Amino acid sequence: MNRIAVIYWSGTGNTQMMAEAVAQGAKDAGAEVTLLSVSDTDAAAASSYDALPGYGWRGAGGIGI
Repeated sequence: MNRIAVIYWSGTGNTQMMAEAVAQGAKDAGAEVTLLSVSDTDAAAASSYDALPGYGWRGAGGIGI
C-alpha cells in the first residue's frame, strides 16, 4: 500500500479544500493518506512517505504543480 502525504498551505481555505479532495481521491484508490498543513510537518517527516502530490497557487503566474 502506498503511503501518501498531501501537504498544503492555505490562506483562505480554498487550497485546503483542494487538498482534502486530493486526499479523498487517493484514499478511494486504496492509498494510506495523511493530510498535513505545511506548518504541521517538516522535510524529515515528509520524506517518510512514498508520494507527495503537490498543488499550489502561484499568484498571477497561475497554477503550479
